[in-house]
Amino acid sequence: MKFFLDENMNQGMMGHLTSIFRAHEFVGVRELCSKGMEDVDLFRHVADESCDVFVTGDLAQLKRPAERQACRDAGLHWIGVHQVHASGYHVVAGPASTLVHALPFILDQLTKGHAPQYFQLKKSERNNTQIFHRCGEL
Repeated sequence: MKFFLDENMNQGMMGHLTSIFRAHEFVGVRELCSKGMEDVDLFRHVADESCDVFVTGDLAQLKRPAERQACRDAGLHWIGVHQVHASGYHVVAGPASTLVHALPFILDQLTKGHAPQYFQLKKSERNNTQIFHRCGEL
């Protein structure tokens, strides 16, 4: 499958995603020359570039009927990833880890041949007490 990362997603994730999901292709705004395009037009453009899945941090697209319909009409699956409002590594690590964890499950669903599907992912963990089972000195 070919995945498009919307401009609100960190474009640096593409290399990491490609190294993990080698059977799939990840492209972004630079590759598709799509920076600044309106979402309704962007869905058709992304589909015309043979993409199958639209990955975005704009979760409100599901609530905007014209955008949701344009994505469906383009035949694209949609993945919404919560953006992390933090600094440093958390900005990339949060959304990237959530997407890496979710993609095998999403791919399982998409191989069942459904009409365009959407997947709104849960927020990534921001608190170390939610990440660690236990931690301490060795």
